[in-house]
Amino acid sequence: MTLIDRPQEQTAMTVFAHPDDAELSCFGLLSKLRRQGWRVILVIVTRGENGANCAAWRRVGEATAAARHIDAEIVFGDFQDGYVTRSAELVSWMEELLDEYRPQLVISHFAGETSTAHQDHVAVAAAVRIAARRARWYPTLLLAEGIDNDSTFQPNWFVDITDEHATKMAVIRLHASQREKYYMQEDYLETRARKWSLNFPNPPDDPHRKGYWEAFVLVQHAS
Repeated sequence: MTLIDRPQEQTAMTVFAHPDDAELSCFGLLSKLRRQGWRVILVIVTRGENGANCAAWRRVGEATAAARHIDAEIVFGDFQDGYVTRSAELVSWMEELLDEYRPQLVISHFAGETSTAHQDHVAVAAAVRIAARRARWYPTLLLAEGIDNDSTFQPNWFVDITDEHATKMAVIRLHASQREKYYMQEDYLETRARKWSLNFPNPPDDPHRKGYWEAFVLVQHAS
């Protein structure tokens, strides 16, 4: 069974807390889906105002440029960066978005079994899981690897993004306001994308291929 080779038009929705979260976690998959004709909706719960000097940088503009790179649609929430909670308001907004776009695939944060990730990530992941469980059409739900090397992340669904890796790196570089952070550095991103390739042999006709992968936890799927 595959989630990304269906002939009819499908919709994928990502729901992440901040600008750049989707780019770091799953933009290779999103680029692949767009090339295969999927509609892609990027939902960003906050404007990322606490993650940069907003007088000098426009995080909304950076995220919008990244979405435009693959011709994806983008939706911003009005929740305050750093203060997102698993509230009835957040869950209700998630449900409204799911009802409006009716995605077959939803992607959000893996927040860790101990919920020690960024507090906004924990809240968003919880709200998405509640809303996806309540959705009448039972969308597939993937939780994407975060940047913090959480030891409880045990992926069971992988995507070869070798052909999309250059696109992913290009959109990450669009987030200039975050470029000094450790997880935006080229060597960190290279190691993160290459480590999962150890689980998969190269094809016989290209034994020296340099592969790149994204990893997810598949938590909900019905066919």
